[in-house]
Order: sequence, then structure tokens, then C-alpha cells
Amino acid sequence: MFVRNKVNKSGAISVQVIAKINGKSKLIKTIGSSRDSKTIKELVIEGQQFIRTFRGQGLFDFANESSLIKSVFQSISSHTEVGTELLLGKIFDDIGFNIINDPIFRQLVFSRLTFPASKLKTSDYFERYHGLDYPVQQIYRYMDKLHST
Repeated sequence: MFVRNKVNKSGAISVQVIAKINGKSKLIKTIGSSRDSKTIKELVIEGQQFIRTFRGQGLFDFANESSLIKSVFQSISSHTEVGTELLLGKIFDDIGFNIINDPIFRQLVFSRLTFPASKLKTSDYFERYHGLDYPVQQIYRYMDKLHST
């Protein structure tokens, strides 16, 4: 929606709220008309206020863009990496590692390929990016178990 100033046959300027529907302009409301430029400016402001409240339409404040971006990122609670699992999962199964039926083994192999880091960082990586709770001590115990077998 937008506010349009239209010159009438009488020479007065009508301030109208217009909406584009199916590519055509549709008159929603005529705010008023006048020949005085000060009155026309007031009518335009009134039309803009009407648009803000019409049908509960929301308004984005792009004047403070950095705080808007921060609030969007703060509202994200978690995300999951899916492409790695699809790609490496097929290779993992084709190699024959799927006979080891242990989910932590699969996750450790994938994380070592995509995010090679210490066991402590791997534990943080699992929690932060995959929502998995593998404490670092559990990873150490599993590595010992894997080494002994």
C-alpha cells in the first residue's frame, strides 16, 4: 500500500491510500483533499498512519538495521547441519563402517572429517551444532574402547 496525491479537475489535490491487487491499483480510502500544501502534507502523514494500522499490518524499522540483525540471530536457538550427513553417510556405509552399530562412532568420524579438532572442541561442536550431548569424558572412554578392540 502507498499514499498517492491525485490532482482533481477542480485543481485540488486528493490524498488517497492505494493498494496493488493483481497488478491493478485499487483505492482503499480517500483521506481528504485540499489546495493548501501544508494541509496536503498533514493528509499524507495521516494516510501513512492509516496504512500502519490497516488490517494490523506490521512495520519493519530499517533505520536501526544492526539491532534488527542482532535480534534475528539471537532468536535462532539451534540449527542442524544436514548436507554432511547425506554426503558422508553414503560413503560411510559403502566403506562398510555401518557394521559398527554405534551412533557415537558415526558422529566422531563425520566430525573428524568436517571439523578436525581436539576432543574437547569436538564435544562442544556436537552440543552447539548438532544438539548432541556427548561429554568429553565419554568421548575419551569411547576412544579407549575403540583402541582396545
